[in-house]
Amino acid sequence: MSAPALTRRALLGSAGALALGGLVGCARGSVPAGGAAEVTYQLSWTHSVQFGGTYLAQDRGLFEELDLTVRLAAGGPNVAGDTSTVSGASLMNISAADGVARSNAEGADLVIIGAQYQKSPGTILSLADAPLQQPGDLDGKKIGVAGTDTPALEAFLALNGLEQDQVEFVPSQYDPAVLTAGQVDGLYCFYNDLPVALAVQGVEAHSMLLADFEYNPMSQTYTVLRSSLEDEQQRDRIVRLMRGDAQGWQLYQQDPGAAAELVVQMYPDAGLDLATQQKQAEVQLDIMFSEATDEFGFGWFTDEQVEQNLRLFEVLGIEGATEELWDHSILEEIYENGPTA
Repeated sequence: MSAPALTRRALLGSAGALALGGLVGCARGSVPAGGAAEVTYQLSWTHSVQFGGTYLAQDRGLFEELDLTVRLAAGGPNVAGDTSTVSGASLMNISAADGVARSNAEGADLVIIGAQYQKSPGTILSLADAPLQQPGDLDGKKIGVAGTDTPALEAFLALNGLEQDQVEFVPSQYDPAVLTAGQVDGLYCFYNDLPVALAVQGVEAHSMLLADFEYNPMSQTYTVLRSSLEDEQQRDRIVRLMRGDAQGWQLYQQDPGAAAELVVQMYPDAGLDLATQQKQAEVQLDIMFSEATDEFGFGWFTDEQVEQNLRLFEVLGIEGATEELWDHSILEEIYENGPTA
């Protein structure tokens, strides 16, 4: 289940410097005569149960009930989600707060209106017989990390009072073999990815979520253009798209296994293994739902999270971001009667 480092970084919504890779489809929201509004929803990575709630919304007709025809555009190594939204190729994309902030620093005017993940999936994976359980355990250890993920790991060390020379970074192409072969003591990866792959193979391992130790960039963010929020027709479509998606994720929370079976059926050529998808579907519950989502609704984010991310941007060297990068109004409208969309 390995992949090149650059492509895995895109999972978290890398900045819009990559080409669109031939993205086609409806623009931000055309309305065919006598039909539902057509919109493109750009995902952050290739099809998998990572987007299970969205697939359930599509399969169960939840978007259609809201008078939307939704095209789900897969992400990948040559697709920059932020760029697709800026260009008008998609109405909304899934990104990450640090990626959106970088895009805006380069001239975009994007806004985060929700977050699928309550915790960032970045983790240090170690073998169960030699677990790395807290930041101090990294002192004197070798950690495999892809080049594009090095800034994240450097920021994590700084936030936890560790100097870079206390940890040896070993270049890795996001391959768990360097860990299982004993070439490194830990591997920077994503909680709902390589740890799942090893578990399915029967390899016992430990995941230390960086989000539990100060490093929690808002991840899998619902991202739109500010101008779309200011346009009455476009805003209405965003509200309906977000409402349908939230309804799908509420179904996912009730039965993640159904989402795993569905994605394997929907995308038979994607090389998806049902056992892996089922395990990933369960694991994701840990980072997608929280007391806040139970109280306020799926996709919710707090003012404290915004403040934490702004402080994190300073550590990452991202300039110019303010509280205006986020907008709560769509979630407030969807959940005006409670946490069920």
